[in-house]
Amino acid sequence: MEKEEKNKNGFNESEACEPLQQDANQENQSLESTEEQPEKKPVVGRVVFFLIFAAIVAVSAMLIIKWCHNKNEYGYEYGEEPSDGHVAHNNGTISIVNPDTKEVIVKDIDWSHYSSSTEEPPIVLFAKNGKRGFCNIATGKVIVEPTTYTKAWIFSEGLAAVEKDGFIGFVDANGNLAINFKFSYRGNPLTEFVFHNGHCVVADSSNKIGVIDKKGRWLIKPSYDNIELAKDYAIVYTDGDFKKQIDFNGNVLQDGIIDDINDLYYDVKYTNAQTGEPNVGSAKNNDYYEYRVGSYSGLIDSQGNIITPPIYTDISCLTPTLFKARLQDWISIVIIDNKGNVLSKS
Repeated sequence: MEKEEKNKNGFNESEACEPLQQDANQENQSLESTEEQPEKKPVVGRVVFFLIFAAIVAVSAMLIIKWCHNKNEYGYEYGEEPSDGHVAHNNGTISIVNPDTKEVIVKDIDWSHYSSSTEEPPIVLFAKNGKRGFCNIATGKVIVEPTTYTKAWIFSEGLAAVEKDGFIGFVDANGNLAINFKFSYRGNPLTEFVFHNGHCVVADSSNKIGVIDKKGRWLIKPSYDNIELAKDYAIVYTDGDFKKQIDFNGNVLQDGIIDDINDLYYDVKYTNAQTGEPNVGSAKNNDYYEYRVGSYSGLIDSQGNIITPPIYTDISCLTPTLFKARLQDWISIVIIDNKGNVLSKS
């Protein structure tokens, strides 16, 4: 039996055709009159291929028909994002609609964002053609057209931040500029530039941050690298220094605030009592600790005395009184003693 091979399309072809045998009862028929049958190629592979193709087409058609049916029956499809019903998807486009009447307010947007707070005005932030705008889904009016601002944030306490030429300003619920563009935009995420209890963290032109009120006035001057807001005060922080608790009149309530204290351990050599073999273990340093402020570490003793400011990225023990401290480039290391002195060759 001749071996069959697969061609590149997956079908089997016979390498040669066999001639018909002469009929033994027709000896007088000329050999030249005998005709050869054409090759009969197997069709099983081709049939399977077309069956699979037909099944794929049929399933796709059913899904499309079902999708169209749903679109025709319900008009729009809601709930694809947490939007309180203000977003509608139809024929590959996204629109902002009145959540009650379903009337289209803005067509063909890129995305939208909406404050979940019931205390905020019903104003939706949206993006269209690379710009940001706002529309009121209750009145059906666009209060800020998507023509000017490339960055914007949701409304918080009646105001929304917008970015223009690298600076941040704030618009009110009517779309009017309430706070002028005088705060530096530092690439902040959407979670920033929002008001909490009448306060918002913003930066000046030197990229230092402070706290303003809803009139745009500085309550805490821009002198810090990080600020955490509370209701009645702020925790302010400058890299390499201690945190401070400051009220919104600029008064320092507490200084020397840290984030955490970590135990330190050093290696000790001992002899295994059972085997007599030398071993290395670890012992807790009860006299000194690493403390953390933001991303940095310092050394403190058990009496609460600060040995070094928080200027290292981490500190570990070498001996009970010698420490390895990593510098802020995260690579360089110095050795310091229990007085905070850096040991050097000189």
